[in-house]
Amino acid sequence: MPQKTFLLCPGASKSGTTWIRTYLGAAEGADMGPLGEMQVWDAATVPEKAHFLMPCPPAFRRVQFALARRLGLPLRGKELRWFLQQDLTRYIPYFTGLLARPGIGLTGDVTPGYAALSADTLRRIDEGFAAEGVTVKTVFTLRDPIERAWSLLKMYRRKSRLSEDLSDREAFLAIFAPGGRGTTDPDYHVTLTRLDEVFPKNRQFVTLYETLFTPETITALSAYIGIAARPEAGGAAVNAAGDRSALPAGLAEQVFPSFAKDYETVLKRLPQAETLWPHAHLL
Repeated sequence: MPQKTFLLCPGASKSGTTWIRTYLGAAEGADMGPLGEMQVWDAATVPEKAHFLMPCPPAFRRVQFALARRLGLPLRGKELRWFLQQDLTRYIPYFTGLLARPGIGLTGDVTPGYAALSADTLRRIDEGFAAEGVTVKTVFTLRDPIERAWSLLKMYRRKSRLSEDLSDREAFLAIFAPGGRGTTDPDYHVTLTRLDEVFPKNRQFVTLYETLFTPETITALSAYIGIAARPEAGGAAVNAAGDRSALPAGLAEQVFPSFAKDYETVLKRLPQAETLWPHAHLL
């Protein structure tokens, strides 16, 4: 019997996860479901992510959803997310149902918010799939922490989540400087420690965002997952909108203490980050 695989990608946010989801979804024998991000476990188990909880759909939508499930028809994403969030025991049967379809050997959940999941929650997911004969493999991409933070700030600005009274520089310092309010995403070293607690190294693919789109990394990622490699896909920009202006001079030095442990942890694990991460020299 061919191996059935569930791919769990907990981010990191702003680090290529949309591309990963798109790449996997186009693979032969893959069914990643209807949603770009499932947002189930983070919304249900991490208080800081509770804003991802879906409101109860209108009655007619619930009836349509129940009928579609009964008839095996495609499910609407919003109702599916709500349905799974309401009862976490539905999560694994949903994905094993996808894997039970003819020709399907790969499914998964690419949700950057899962970087905040506890080791206990990760273990629950892993053990639940193992009980159904499904192997969980993880992928975690790591971008230069300060560059990633700047990208997050630009996203906040585009989505009008920042005060118009603050410049980008002022807002960046208010969030990411030592003593700033921070974000709901944990530091890399926290997520890596939790992944290590649950998954052996042969079920972890930890890579740098800066090399994610290279033929070498795409080939290695594909071999790890068990799909045919498509190195040419690295040239396809996915969800690449936004301001790519450089970080203002001197700003990296001001926020670096907030990220120092992440730089230290990742450089020990992936030494190539020393030359690939623009701000690693500050360590």
